[in-house]
Amino acid sequence: MQQIPFDPFSLLSDKSQLFYMPLYYVAVLLPFYFSGLVIGLLLTRSESSANRLYAGDLVGAGLGCAAIALVMPQFGGPGSVLVSAAFGALAASAFSWHEPRNWRLIGITSFAVLAFLSFFAATLLPIKTTVNKGAALKGITPVYSEWNTFSKIDLYDFPADTVRNFPRVLRFVIDGGTAATGIVDLSKGIDNVLDEVRRDRAKRLDLTNVRAEVAALSKKNPKVLIIGSGAGDEIFESLIIGASSITAVELNPIIVNVQRDILKDQWGRMTDRPEVKLVVDEGRNFIKRSNEKYDIILSSHTISNAAVASGALSLAENYVLTREAFEDYFDHLTDDGVLYFTRPEIQIARLFTTATEMFLDRGIQSPGNHMFAYNEPSRRELKEKYKFSAAFVMKKSPLLETEVNEMESLLEIHTDTSVVARQMLYSPFGPNDENSIYHKIVNSKDLKSLYASNPIQLAPATDDKPFFNQHVPWSSISLEHFREIFTQNNRGRMALEDKPIAEITLVTILFQSLLIAAILILLPLWKFSRQGLQSKGKWNFLVYFAGLGLGFILIEIALLQKFNLYLGQPVYTYAVILASLLIFTGIGSYLSELFDQDARAIFTKLVPLILLVLLATALLLPFIFNATLHFSLGLRVFISMILVAPLGIVLGMPFPLGLRLIGKEAGPLAPWAWGVNGFFTVIGSVSAIILGMAFGFTVVLATAAVSYTIAGIVIAFRPSVSPLSEEQKPEMKGLQPR
Repeated sequence: MQQIPFDPFSLLSDKSQLFYMPLYYVAVLLPFYFSGLVIGLLLTRSESSANRLYAGDLVGAGLGCAAIALVMPQFGGPGSVLVSAAFGALAASAFSWHEPRNWRLIGITSFAVLAFLSFFAATLLPIKTTVNKGAALKGITPVYSEWNTFSKIDLYDFPADTVRNFPRVLRFVIDGGTAATGIVDLSKGIDNVLDEVRRDRAKRLDLTNVRAEVAALSKKNPKVLIIGSGAGDEIFESLIIGASSITAVELNPIIVNVQRDILKDQWGRMTDRPEVKLVVDEGRNFIKRSNEKYDIILSSHTISNAAVASGALSLAENYVLTREAFEDYFDHLTDDGVLYFTRPEIQIARLFTTATEMFLDRGIQSPGNHMFAYNEPSRRELKEKYKFSAAFVMKKSPLLETEVNEMESLLEIHTDTSVVARQMLYSPFGPNDENSIYHKIVNSKDLKSLYASNPIQLAPATDDKPFFNQHVPWSSISLEHFREIFTQNNRGRMALEDKPIAEITLVTILFQSLLIAAILILLPLWKFSRQGLQSKGKWNFLVYFAGLGLGFILIEIALLQKFNLYLGQPVYTYAVILASLLIFTGIGSYLSELFDQDARAIFTKLVPLILLVLLATALLLPFIFNATLHFSLGLRVFISMILVAPLGIVLGMPFPLGLRLIGKEAGPLAPWAWGVNGFFTVIGSVSAIILGMAFGFTVVLATAAVSYTIAGIVIAFRPSVSPLSEEQKPEMKGLQPR
């Protein structure tokens, strides 16, 4: 794949991409096609033991999800590919155990060779970085590199630039340029540097920003919480203003370990200071579990990077900026505490709507008196005359005019837009443009009408719809957006920053999935297994398996989203929730042979049981999360597994029971059942995200419930069919026990 110069965002402007695209897809599809072929052969030719085979498949998938937490940090991305291939070779050895000895030896030897090479994968399969990530790092060697389960971190040491007056900077680069976070040289010792910058304000402004100073509003020795501390620039700022306590929360453990342990001398041992507490956690998860109150909650560009590499930032969920998150911040601020966020300027209006709704719900009728905003070019942007960033300030109590004047003086805010400096976007004491979106938001009598009339997404994100970075409502997407996005010509991800890239990508993937799945699943079935469509009750069976495929994947994706906030780090969500769901589904599949296999029993007993467990899970999760969020991570992992177990067990039963029914009544239809189930699983994975972005993940769960209900109805009321005789059943070639 890395050798194919495929750029999906230049499809309409570079005709060569129409040639590269199918090559890229073939490279992606081949391993999954053959592994799916193996599983399909087992399940369709061994109906009598389908429940045990399906159980083994699901348990293996679950263990693989859990193993990622061990394999990725040890072997990195390339090594994980080879480890996966090694297990494929091991499976081939087991599959051919009764074949001639040479086949077994080939499989075992392949396993050993691939496992050995996985230790050298970084050299054998070096990662190539797409130009769309925009990191100009060619020819520069990182001083430290490490993988974990959700990122590759490279640390670069950039020397001082005397020509442009830039200091030496240590910068973490995430996933080859997806994002970065840096800090100036502190190797002289944090105490020495603090002495220098406190004596010389000009030097201080050369080294860092004034975010903490602005948020402090002249408070002496404030208590500070930093969400997404990154390389520690905000810690440095907070130390400069004399913070009495600094709690810095950072999601990525590699970044924390480097500055706290591995290279702490390069950070001047900043995190060794008694007032600094550096925590590995997700910011929202941390504050929900905290009993502390803070004078300042500071968060600078805490942008989730799950989808930034392609420009699809709006696809990345962000629980730090939801309506419920603002409720948590408000409750954890002191009476005159301040919340301070920096974001791309296009997103500041949505922060205003989120805060406005929160204030109004609490009976505070003049929300505009609590907010202030300005655009905030970085040091580089000031010098190069760019303005991408902006800052949002929210105070728990109303802002005083003296405080606003002090902020404007500190920031050297200019009203002259021709001056390359910070510009005020909104102030409770003016002057404000009555046509500005900020003025309209804080003075609106009907926020919903304002949201509906605006071409950009203004309605607050919620924990059920945590897509804060979604800039454009679905109703506003047009063909022109498709044209813009697919004519990028390697202009980099910043050219896509304010475009509905995720929405366009999802719609495109949905249509591609329909086409490719039809070609690779339905077309071969039509050509080689057409006799299955002659079975009586075929449509009932096909709708049944389609409903199972769609319903299961919708539940899986919704659960991953629901548990993400509870467990905090993405690795725990995937390793625990996905692994547990698959393993318990496998257990349910194994236990399904104890269940009455009559089709009406599936409808009258199993489907109602699934709906009951699904409803109970959806209703209980918020209460259990709130009651146990303060527990240790180990206990929360255990509780998560217990919560997932009942649902996983009942979800594992319908598929093998359906296969057994087909084996009794419509044997040739078995390949179709498996294929249709896979087809709707593929479509469902994309549809779940589209539904979640448009309506929320509660609707995703409701849609899953409808899918299972329809599946139960059609299987119960299918045409009555006499069981097949042994002569009518298809031969089970090659898979008979010996």
